[in-house]
Amino acid sequence: MKRPILLLVLIMTATFAGFAQTPRNIANEPIPFSMVQVTYAAQLPGLDTRTDFGFSNTIGGSLIYKTQSNWLFTCNGNFIFGDQIKGSRVDLLGESITTIYGEVIGGGGFPAALAFFERGLHFQAEVGKLFSLQPNPNSGIFVQAGIGYLWNRLRIDYQIETQNTPYPLYGDYKYGYDRMRGGLALHGEAGYQVLSNSRIYNFSVSLEVTYARTKPLRDYDFRVFYDENGEPQIMGYNDKSKRFNDLYYGIRVSWMIPFYQRQPDEYYYY
Repeated sequence: MKRPILLLVLIMTATFAGFAQTPRNIANEPIPFSMVQVTYAAQLPGLDTRTDFGFSNTIGGSLIYKTQSNWLFTCNGNFIFGDQIKGSRVDLLGESITTIYGEVIGGGGFPAALAFFERGLHFQAEVGKLFSLQPNPNSGIFVQAGIGYLWNRLRIDYQIETQNTPYPLYGDYKYGYDRMRGGLALHGEAGYQVLSNSRIYNFSVSLEVTYARTKPLRDYDFRVFYDENGEPQIMGYNDKSKRFNDLYYGIRVSWMIPFYQRQPDEYYYY
């Protein structure tokens, strides 16, 4: 799986770079060229996402092609990560494998060291428009929107201990508690892009929002809770028809590497 993705990225990069062989003066006119972009975003959750997670981070990369008329065509991928998890350990793992204090007892007979994180991925294709301002016709305010796919889940980490391994969460068992979900995602972004005349600094700052209509991706939820009569209430098979409204919004900072041939300086001799 990794080899075809890597090959596709290399082909797209080479193709985009091929568009930028004619020397142009970026300071004087809008020019077509491709860019590679590295991004970081600080995000807050909304809607159903806020029930499970708090503040999160996103790092990613993009391949962008800008036309001479300042249209933007983008393909990007982002990795979502955070450590602000909503709910107690009993809420996250159920009552059948935890003590009244939310601990999971390992094979050695004492509480296992557990850590909980948010993890996710977001891939999308976007179309946008740049409105020229300063410092040159290839810089200014931009807006873009796109469609893609987003999934998120709860990651459960523990220390591998020969004497105290938490066997209820060992190996693939932990996937019965991660509540992974995914689905179609819509993304919108507006900000300011700067491409310097000297190529020394090329960056953008933007506000963004991502909405995803997701569904459960795991077949089974292992959590068990007990009612007031002590009867077990098993979460059991996930309802694949259930839908969640996942929302992320925040601020994104990007560093760009444009590919174009710079027009040589003109010299006059008398």
